[in-house]
Amino acid sequence: MNPTILIQRFCCGVLLAGACGLLVSIAGCGGSNEGVAKGTANTNDSKAKPDKGEPKRSKSDDSKSEATAGGPKTIDGIPYDVFFDKPLTVAKNTQTGAAANTTVAANDASNGTPTTETTTPAKETPKEAGGGASTKDIIDKDSLTNEIKNVRNYLAGKTASVSTYNSSLLEIAPEAATLAVLAVAVSKHPDDFSWKKNAKYVRDLSWKIGEITLSKDGKTKNSFDTVSEAFAKIDDILKGSEPAGLPDAEAEKAFGDAVGGNLVAIMKRIKKSEEVLKTNVSSEAGLKKEAEKTAQEGAVLTFLGSILSAPGFGWDGDAEFAMFAKPLIEGGKQITEAAKSGNFALYGEGIIKVSKSCNDCHPKFKP
Repeated sequence: MNPTILIQRFCCGVLLAGACGLLVSIAGCGGSNEGVAKGTANTNDSKAKPDKGEPKRSKSDDSKSEATAGGPKTIDGIPYDVFFDKPLTVAKNTQTGAAANTTVAANDASNGTPTTETTTPAKETPKEAGGGASTKDIIDKDSLTNEIKNVRNYLAGKTASVSTYNSSLLEIAPEAATLAVLAVAVSKHPDDFSWKKNAKYVRDLSWKIGEITLSKDGKTKNSFDTVSEAFAKIDDILKGSEPAGLPDAEAEKAFGDAVGGNLVAIMKRIKKSEEVLKTNVSSEAGLKKEAEKTAQEGAVLTFLGSILSAPGFGWDGDAEFAMFAKPLIEGGKQITEAAKSGNFALYGEGIIKVSKSCNDCHPKFKP
């Protein structure tokens, strides 16, 4: 049969599979002899054979397959290499490329057996905090529990009398704000807490204390009574009692919304950690002596740094602000690790990062 007619028939068969474009580049879909000449491949080092998976050609086929002695295999005098062994499979796999979550046929180079590969899109990790991490990643259950206990003891002392309350008025709001966001962390945390279902009340009562102490009327007997009553209810909830006489509260709030977007109170708590660490730990011996407290302060810095760019705060979503918070987070982690391992050099690196984060950020982002 005329070679040109043979190639035309072959191309038409591939057209039915939607892949004529492939063979145009090899032998052309037209009838010109020039297309055949350009599509002929170099067959000196090729020994292609039909795949075992393809149907055998019958004797009634219009084409004839032959091979000259010691020469390359041909079909009606045309080198066999210009034809694909499995044209329909090749055409299917080159039309649009493999899409996600689909199975793509491929030839195993070792034995020519068809194999399959399945590509499944990776699942996204739930993003809860501003840095994109889950709550458990930014504070573990033990550190969370310990800090809630620390704030609870602090507020218990400051609300014991009017005199202690008035003398510490400016210090109460940062602690109350911290307890509010810690309560949010409890509500979002995958681990269990005995008062988890009532964390929303602790959250709102804590920030109520913060708002009162920040107000112009904070230093009054009425304010003290209100704050003292709010803390008593918080204390009851933390002890496991059901809240009584409280209005219903939103089940979920973002970290920033829990404190009315007030970054100042949170940053003051961060500053307190930095000052405590620099005062208490200035040597390797000091690090060993204050290891437990140092590890806890490092965990607090990591947590607070992680939520600074969370929704509800003024600069959530701001990439530059989040960049300034990154050294604070890293420094907090290093401080905790250093306290556990006794590595004073690592502790020093962590403190430097914490200070740098605050010093670099404040000139541009003023809360």
